[in-house]
Amino acid sequence: MVLLALIIGLCGGLCAVGFHEGLLWIEHWIWQGEGGELEIAHLRRLPWYWLIGAPALGGLCVSMFVHYSAREAQGHGVPEIMKSVALRGGRIPFKVGVIKFFASIASIGSGASVGAEGPIVQIGSTIGSSVGQLLGVGERRLRTLVGCGAAAGIAGIFNAPVAGTLFVVEVVLGNFGVAQFSPIVIASVAATVVRRQFYGESPVFDVLDEYSLQNPQELLVYTVLGLLAAITSVVFIRILTKFEDVGEEWKWPVGIKGLLGGAAIGVMALFWPHVLGTGSATINAALRGDLTWHLLLVLVLVKMIAVATSLGTGGSGGVFAPLLF
Repeated sequence: MVLLALIIGLCGGLCAVGFHEGLLWIEHWIWQGEGGELEIAHLRRLPWYWLIGAPALGGLCVSMFVHYSAREAQGHGVPEIMKSVALRGGRIPFKVGVIKFFASIASIGSGASVGAEGPIVQIGSTIGSSVGQLLGVGERRLRTLVGCGAAAGIAGIFNAPVAGTLFVVEVVLGNFGVAQFSPIVIASVAATVVRRQFYGESPVFDVLDEYSLQNPQELLVYTVLGLLAAITSVVFIRILTKFEDVGEEWKWPVGIKGLLGGAAIGVMALFWPHVLGTGSATINAALRGDLTWHLLLVLVLVKMIAVATSLGTGGSGGVFAPLLF
């Protein structure tokens, strides 16, 4: 199990790196920008038909591709992994990970308002499941190998081995047993090593070093912030669920749904280009204090609607980065 966890961790880390590089390439190709993020200043300079047309065409292509190849690759990614662990003993078809890899890169790269973490978790989990099925391990160990792949994906995309480990044992598996915990730690650390080999030890977001507690009264503000975040999460879940239900009941051809959903994202981007893609540039701008409070309040609601629209009309991507947004 230790050796398998190490192999899955290395493969998961390489997939995370490949996903990141593929996303950078397609974003540069579609949006003609420089650097690793969809910079707001550059997006504002693009013509209106570009901002609407790119997400619309991307939504059309991705929704049809996923619908006719592997429908399990649609949506967030993490709920599908939890379902496979709980109901199918950790068995995930290999093609699901392959389809998810390309569909999510195309979806996010063309402007869908979703994140990369969910897809990477599903891709890593598929690697773990495929290795376990190839070797014919039992269901208990197969679930653990799926957890190893999921942890490797989180660690590889975020450069955060502890976060990858705790996320899997708490959310995906719900099991803190030593037999499950140890291989997951190994896989998570292995994926982090791969990530740092390519990108160094820098964090994903521009967190300032001078953050510190100046006054104990600040804790009251953080408590209020926590309560507001919880309420916001509940609102987000309900909006997302409603849009997904409406999308399933919508009897129009899947390609048309994807086209209209992408066009709706593009219309939002005419006023708030921050909603395009994962939103990492906006998160970093907020951390630097470059955005006004009233713009931030508007973006909270707009981003919720944009994410729900992307996923409700057939997009492929996660919700973790939008929640950080």
